Amino acid sequence: MEPFLADIASIAHRYIRNEVLSQKELDLLRQWAAAGEGRQDWLDELKRDPDSEYAQAQLDRMQNVDSKAIWSKFETQTFTPPVPLPLHSPRRRWIVAASIILLISAGATWLWLLPHRQGISPTPATTQPVAASDIQPGGNKAVLTLADGRRIDLDSSANGVLTHQGNTKVSKLADGRLAYNKEKTSVEKPVARAYNSLSTPRAGQFTLRLPDGTNVWLNNASIIRYPVAFIGSDRTVEIAGEAYFEIAKDASHPFRVIVHRGPAATGLASLASDAVPVTDEGGTIEVLGTSFNVMAYNDEPAELTTLVNGSIRFTRDGAGVLLHPEEQSVLDANSVLHVLPKVDVAEVTAWKNGYFNFDHASFQTTMRQLARWYDITVTYQVQPTGQEFQGGIQRNLPLSVILKALENEHIHFKLEGRDLTVLP
Repeated sequence: MEPFLADIASIAHRYIRNEVLSQKELDLLRQWAAAGEGRQDWLDELKRDPDSEYAQAQLDRMQNVDSKAIWSKFETQTFTPPVPLPLHSPRRRWIVAASIILLISAGATWLWLLPHRQGISPTPATTQPVAASDIQPGGNKAVLTLADGRRIDLDSSANGVLTHQGNTKVSKLADGRLAYNKEKTSVEKPVARAYNSLSTPRAGQFTLRLPDGTNVWLNNASIIRYPVAFIGSDRTVEIAGEAYFEIAKDASHPFRVIVHRGPAATGLASLASDAVPVTDEGGTIEVLGTSFNVMAYNDEPAELTTLVNGSIRFTRDGAGVLLHPEEQSVLDANSVLHVLPKVDVAEVTAWKNGYFNFDHASFQTTMRQLARWYDITVTYQVQPTGQEFQGGIQRNLPLSVILKALENEHIHFKLEGRDLTVLP
């Protein structure tokens, strides 16, 4: 028997927006997709423009009409994970013999150790069960702070209109997004200098549609501050942490992102108010209509801005670089700005699509990502080696599954509560 249609509609809402689904939701979607042909084509069509009236109408119809006819518009969903990246890379000289590939297939984790010499077939790595209580992955969690200081816990709030601010309606949509829409009214209510902020905890993420139609995916331990209505010659927001932007095109009103290194308790508090942020400004991004990713965590060695399409200019202290697609600006710990060409965009944006994607990622980089997503503290009883990881793994898996995949003869873990220790 096929899954209940209303459940599938809710899952499909989030799937077409590349949001993380639980394993149970993935299983339901697989079961439903396997029941008829043409379903994948239909989903792909919605995915190309998920904000269109057509997409909303079709998904609403799924919730309201128990019809076999609409089910026939889908085809089997295979949920193909990212293809493992090739080992032949200019950075190969840094790869150690114990580099690994992580793959996900039908919800299972597969691990191979790759010999450093060519011509030797990979052999399955043996892993020992991690003797620890399980920790579930992060999910859609965020707090909305309004201009008057009120705070709304979005993961526990019901769908629908949350509040009105001037002529702007703030709603939590059925697909889990927070959305701002200007209401049609004959009376204009001024909202100048009114700012809201959206913040995610560790093990949290959320999606936001700004008043101009720009979509923002906010990663864990991040915050964005933005006006309730864009007023003036440009559109300016501020972020700390990591976010992916799809900018609504408006050539007469350039979009600007002021970046702060975060999270830091004082910085997050200032971004959630009308006060001037006290964190160091990482730089400013100026765009017209484009898609890009910004990562500015204070526990990472550099601030990274990666362009997916369009063009953007990144500036800091009078120095600026113009980025083209697949280029990345790097602002290092010494505030030196340079550009990397031909970066792997899929790796950078994997978090938005529900994956960890490692391309020769160092052990410390890998553990920092896990610490933020699973809300754990990582300590080392042994100096981290130069071991690097390559491949993709789903972010909706319990921590125990991830640790089993990472554990080999060189890496062992002990997990007590939310304290993870790397053992010799």
